[in-house]
Amino acid sequence: MVSAAKITVLSDDPALWPETLTDQQRCEIIKRGPVQIKEFDFPQNNDKIPRQFTVDNYHMKMNNGEKINWNWLVYSLSSDSVFCFCCTVFERESKFALSSSGFRSWINIHSHLRDHEKSKIHCANMQNLRELAERLKTGTAIDSACQELRALEVQHWKAVLRRILAIVCNLAERNQALRGHSEKLFEPHNGNFLGQIELMAQFDPVMSEHLRRIDKKEIKDHYLSKTIQNELISLVGQKTKDAIVQKVKDAKYFSVIMDCTPDTSHNEQMSLVLRIVNCESCSGASISEHFVGFFSVQDTSGRGLCNTLTKELKNMKLNIADCRGQSYDNGSNMMGHKQGVQKSAGDKPKGTVFFCVVCDLFFGILQRLYNLFSSSVHRWSILQRHVKLTVKNLSTTRWECRIESVKALRHQYPEMIEALSALTEHAAEKKDGETLYSAQNLCKELMSWQFILCVVIWYNVLFHINHVSKLLQSPNMAIDAVKRETDHVKQFLQEYRDHGISSAKTEAREIAEKLQVDMTFPVARQRRTTRKFLYEGKDEVQLTPEQHFNQEFFLPLIDTALISISERFTQVDVFFSLFGFLYSANNMKKAIQDTLEDSCKKLERTLGQPRPGSGSEDILDYIYKENLLELYGNLSIALLLLLTLPITVASGERSFSSLKLIKHFLRSTMSQERLTGLAMISIEQRVRRSLNMEDIINAFAETKTRMVQF
Repeated sequence: MVSAAKITVLSDDPALWPETLTDQQRCEIIKRGPVQIKEFDFPQNNDKIPRQFTVDNYHMKMNNGEKINWNWLVYSLSSDSVFCFCCTVFERESKFALSSSGFRSWINIHSHLRDHEKSKIHCANMQNLRELAERLKTGTAIDSACQELRALEVQHWKAVLRRILAIVCNLAERNQALRGHSEKLFEPHNGNFLGQIELMAQFDPVMSEHLRRIDKKEIKDHYLSKTIQNELISLVGQKTKDAIVQKVKDAKYFSVIMDCTPDTSHNEQMSLVLRIVNCESCSGASISEHFVGFFSVQDTSGRGLCNTLTKELKNMKLNIADCRGQSYDNGSNMMGHKQGVQKSAGDKPKGTVFFCVVCDLFFGILQRLYNLFSSSVHRWSILQRHVKLTVKNLSTTRWECRIESVKALRHQYPEMIEALSALTEHAAEKKDGETLYSAQNLCKELMSWQFILCVVIWYNVLFHINHVSKLLQSPNMAIDAVKRETDHVKQFLQEYRDHGISSAKTEAREIAEKLQVDMTFPVARQRRTTRKFLYEGKDEVQLTPEQHFNQEFFLPLIDTALISISERFTQVDVFFSLFGFLYSANNMKKAIQDTLEDSCKKLERTLGQPRPGSGSEDILDYIYKENLLELYGNLSIALLLLLTLPITVASGERSFSSLKLIKHFLRSTMSQERLTGLAMISIEQRVRRSLNMEDIINAFAETKTRMVQF
């Protein structure tokens, strides 16, 4: 029976080793061998003439000029000093600085290292190191049996960690809660994490053995606590984020997509998404948008959000000068020209371009219609017996819910009236006065020519806007397509403003005839203005009910839509004037006729650097696949910059869906670090699955000193 000795996973930094090393710790260190740090910006000391350790100090220069590497010399990051590897392993408690506290007198380091190399203690320790390393390699050490058992135990714990990590990632990808009311095994309501541990133990021998040891109290560290969960989530999330940041650095140019929303604990969460173009000679070019985290912000002003953005980009070691585009929602704190993030961030990098994306009474009636039927299961069944498309709850942020709600009424108007009539009869039988009153009032409001006309007009306008909104949500949407689609919407709205009222009447007349609704507008009493002075005119303009409807409802609706689209897509015209000549053969021919050189110089002046910048994904993909970078270097950069520009904030909006699933009212006390880690695993599943889980396990083992019994 092997004694219950404890193994500590030690760091490669000798300054962090304990003062007294056990035999098992010594064997573990020798198996890993010395680690010489070379790619590091070594700090300077505080001498009168500041000096620092350099990579050349790892070598001994011979008289003939040849350099010999001192493999036994290692540098400590934590103490900014050097150690002798073999002497630190075997003579940790000696008086020599190279084996105890570390040596950091850089002015005479070479002479000191030469003297140490010739010392008897160093030579003896080097001999002991070689003998022990050879015995460990051949398995002929005195405690070889213990070493074999230790190796088996290490493999067992790695296998346990692999399974725990797989369960954590599986639950996080599906936005499921890990913890329950209890944190003990084999108890009801102990959460999804422990539940899957118990389920896996029924079929997996490794996890079954792990639970047996926990049940028999043979081990104390079982790695199933909430603390371990948080550490694993944080490590996986950070690993995923590092992989994304590396992709951004490889792509060089990137764009920022940013949006904010309050969470269930009333904290303002800022979602940050980076858009890049991946260019590889084999696979060509592809556009991708990557989520990099939620950040809690206290200052929601434009300056505060800009400072948060700059801070996070600095933490990720990304150069803000390579940020070629920024995309926000239409909030004043985001895109405001005076105090918005666009203005604040626009004062910094030259060559960055900004792109901002895409009546109460009427929708109030639709919401009342939904509330009436959805407040009771029996009422909802009455609605389903008469219609196929049910009414939808209105959302203040998702306009697609509004088009779906109007659509249910537009295509099923007679059926909806029948459902209200059936509900009225049912309420009368049950003597439900409140329901009867609500149903009768709604039926009366829906059975009016004015409301039917409003339904037709709203549906026609929202249908065309929603069609473009769907197209713009694709990450591969190009600016030329945005220009084309938004121009079509503007053209439709302009034509609908001139002739839409007559076509809407034709469509509404079909519904009114089926319902036998009087096709006249209600006559409202004209308000007369009292004359206070004799010289005031007596004549007052008397509008007909139809003219009043056209002036108070139809024209303001269309004009508001036109103005909103023009404002939200005003940057498209700016971009297209710069990059439009690169999109198609016709535009290219026109550009040649209008002097292509002028267009390129205009693009160069706008970006602030001698690089053109925009084009089509197909062209860039062809350049990289056919290895034509040497011929079309400037054109490829131009295409790369254009494709990096964001079109919408759809990716940021989608991240809010995950936010609401992860942090809901039952998990409102979740920490920010756990929230970001879970969101990274959930949203960036493809990146996470491409990571090496062994690296995650090793990083987890090095994060905290683990004490494992065997």
